[in-house]
Amino acid sequence: MSGSNRQGSLSKLQIATYALPAFPASLVLITVAIYLPNFYTDDLGVTAGMLSWVFLFGRFWDAVTDPAMGYLSDKTRTRWGRRRPFLLVACIPVWITFYLIWSPDPNQTPGMLFIYLLICYLTLYTFWTVFWVPYQSLGMELTSDYNERTVLFAVRQIAYVLGTVAGMMIPAYLATRLGSRLQAYSVFSAFAGGFVAIILIVAFFRLREREEIEHTASYPFLEDLKITFKNKAFVILVLAYLSSVVGSSFIAPLSLYIAKYVIEAEWVMRYVVLVYMTGSLVSIPFWAWLAGRTTKVVAWQVALVIGGVAYFGAFLYEEGTWLIWMIFAFIVGTTFGCTTAIGPAIIADVIDQDELQTGKRREGAFVGIQSFVDKAAVGLAIFIGLQGLEAIGYVPNVDQTPQVISGLLFLYGMLPGVLQLVAAVIIYNFPITPEVHRKIREQLGR
Repeated sequence: MSGSNRQGSLSKLQIATYALPAFPASLVLITVAIYLPNFYTDDLGVTAGMLSWVFLFGRFWDAVTDPAMGYLSDKTRTRWGRRRPFLLVACIPVWITFYLIWSPDPNQTPGMLFIYLLICYLTLYTFWTVFWVPYQSLGMELTSDYNERTVLFAVRQIAYVLGTVAGMMIPAYLATRLGSRLQAYSVFSAFAGGFVAIILIVAFFRLREREEIEHTASYPFLEDLKITFKNKAFVILVLAYLSSVVGSSFIAPLSLYIAKYVIEAEWVMRYVVLVYMTGSLVSIPFWAWLAGRTTKVVAWQVALVIGGVAYFGAFLYEEGTWLIWMIFAFIVGTTFGCTTAIGPAIIADVIDQDELQTGKRREGAFVGIQSFVDKAAVGLAIFIGLQGLEAIGYVPNVDQTPQVISGLLFLYGMLPGVLQLVAAVIIYNFPITPEVHRKIREQLGR
């Protein structure tokens, strides 16, 4: 890919090709976030408290692997580029470990199932990091145009949302047809994992990296991390992103419990998440337009405030109120769409500022940390949610007490809503405006 792309000349085909891997990626991740907790607690008998530690240990491991992978991809030099080779390295291991995580022996004790899941989970996310961090880093360097970055990551997010919808609907459909969640999830994981592998191979051959990478990173690893966290704009962005994504990530692990024990209509679960992701999908063009008319930060703040208020609607949920649930799910889905589309575009602007300050191109360093924050947010939400279930006295497969119902609504509504509003306050002081970024590009000669 020629250097001219830095001036805002990506073709539609180039944008679509880059966005393609996001579809199978989300297909895999959403099933782990939504179906895995309830599958291991209600079908296999692992306690919610025990299960929560799997996700927490995974995030501790990500704290090591994600920044390290970012640093490694910055330093890598091959005839195929510094990002693309890792897509090939990861494709088959991701396939195998994704299948294994959904194919446990149901006759094992809860303790053995915990160990099995922990090993599979850590292995899956290790190889996930191997391809995901370089893939995201590649997107950061494809263009330096302020508005084109918004379009690039908006299209990627559309692919991601479509994959999420597929990942939400297909396992539920298979479970209904096959009559067994264990069998359905095992079959789904075999085909979905293979789909991921095929798309990553296609992406390796179709994607192209910039031919010239000037001033690449040459710092030692720990010094690289230290310099990254000295960037004020990046710290503000990370804190806001963490708060927002932690809040929105309570939706995935707790929706099944809300459907089953609060609304008392399990059938509505798949449709609520579909409505949530539809809100995310259809709102992305609007957020991209608003970001172009104002700024990326203003667009994000508007979304955070709207979503924060909408989350409080959870306290209206009770038996039979599935329509109210769907309405609020659509609204908070628009916030998620903005966060995941606008956030990466803002990080790309921070990387330009960092290059001006340090004289180095360090996409991998920033993306490695951002990837960890993203996964840490999801893992933290699942950990808090599952620990919260145990703390409020949740017992699987029985009618829940009013105290448990109130606790569920607090975890599902109040806590996420507050976190969205906190994110809106944090991002208020973000220093890189369109005018500041224009001056940065001028000084970088772009």
